[in-house]
Amino acid sequence: MRKLQGWRDYQKRLQRDGLRKRLFQRGRWLLALLVLFGLGIQFFKINLSTGYFNRFTETADLFHRQGAEASGIFTKKNLRALINPDDVFRNPWGKVDLHCSNRVFSMETTLDARLQGYMLKKICASQSPLIGFVAMDPTTGRILSMIDSQKVDGAKSVCLSSQFPAASVFKIVSAAAAIDGCHMSADTKLTYNGRRHTLYKNQLTHRTNRYTNKVSLKTSFARSINPVFGKLGIFRLKKELLEEYAIRFGFNEPINFDLPVEPSRISLDDDPYHWAELTCGFNRQTLMSPVHGAMMAASIVNDGKLVEPMIIERITDNEDKTVYVGRTSVAGRTISRKASREMKALMAATISYGTCSRAFRGYRRDPVLSKLLIGGKTGSINNKTDELHYDWFVGFCAEKKGTRKLALAVLVVHDKLLRARAPEFARLAMRYYFKSSPRKRTPSGSEGESHKLG
Repeated sequence: MRKLQGWRDYQKRLQRDGLRKRLFQRGRWLLALLVLFGLGIQFFKINLSTGYFNRFTETADLFHRQGAEASGIFTKKNLRALINPDDVFRNPWGKVDLHCSNRVFSMETTLDARLQGYMLKKICASQSPLIGFVAMDPTTGRILSMIDSQKVDGAKSVCLSSQFPAASVFKIVSAAAAIDGCHMSADTKLTYNGRRHTLYKNQLTHRTNRYTNKVSLKTSFARSINPVFGKLGIFRLKKELLEEYAIRFGFNEPINFDLPVEPSRISLDDDPYHWAELTCGFNRQTLMSPVHGAMMAASIVNDGKLVEPMIIERITDNEDKTVYVGRTSVAGRTISRKASREMKALMAATISYGTCSRAFRGYRRDPVLSKLLIGGKTGSINNKTDELHYDWFVGFCAEKKGTRKLALAVLVVHDKLLRARAPEFARLAMRYYFKSSPRKRTPSGSEGESHKLG
């Protein structure tokens, strides 16, 4: 019996020793795996911070679908970091080289070469310190012309910068909010006392007397009557609707563009007089860029749809395989279709008898402009020292018997001398663009030799 017990104890010891040995061997492998895992985490962190991992992932995702589009090695976001805007503006006729990860790609832009060349000559001939010009197809978002004229040392891009007061251009947002949010129409009657272009607190009351002027919303917009819009801000729109429609039109929101454009800015507080200033653009704190101005005009003529701008048509590699294709993308809806029709009437009145009537004098007899529906809004304000004068035109035109449309934003910054005004440049662009036949492209995306450009 003792021998049997001794044998059993011996077997138990062998089992315990074997278990310890197996656990020890497995522990070594587990420890090795933990060490390798830790090293992998460190490698991931280091390369993620340097951007290597992102480039690796993008390259790994690159593939071609029947020789056409690649899967996203380029996006609007990384194009903003890779593209020099001046390279795009200076090469409207051909392809622009893009250097990335020791490779050379070829970019085709959306620019209309003839319109770009024509407006470049007209704008660069001006001696105004700064001019920004943007023309886009409101349906697709394609930028057809973009010009920066900078005669000031160290100036930032005019078209892409939001350092400029929106002035009365913001009345586009205010009027749209009144129509869409307060159920007004172009013919809604409104009242004001005093002068048109002032904004005193005693003008922002409900008082009426024999000196009270009664006007429609359309006339108030066309002639940019500040006290009417100031009263709209205080009594109808208030902070909530002002903020809502400013965001709808893209203020305080990033603009998803191929080039780095600064977001337009607006700030609201709880002071009713501040609402009045914002509503009529009587301030220097509401800032916007010409690119954003063109988007706003495009949304009006595009039935209220806010389309993202694009300037890169496609990108190909050195084997002529497409690795990026620009696509139309709707950022959101600013107003309803019905409200956009009312806004077109307001902006058309600005051209016919409002603040643009001098620049567009005789347009109904012009063989080209008479065939277009034209609308716009001007804006003007001085800087704090009165050394500079900001002069805006934001508008659109569309064929009455056709499908072509154009949205425009022009900003001219004048010094002591007022030279060619923003609406004058807009008129030149409209007439030139629509007097030619539409631009056509060959299947490869380049211009056909026998076709005219728009």
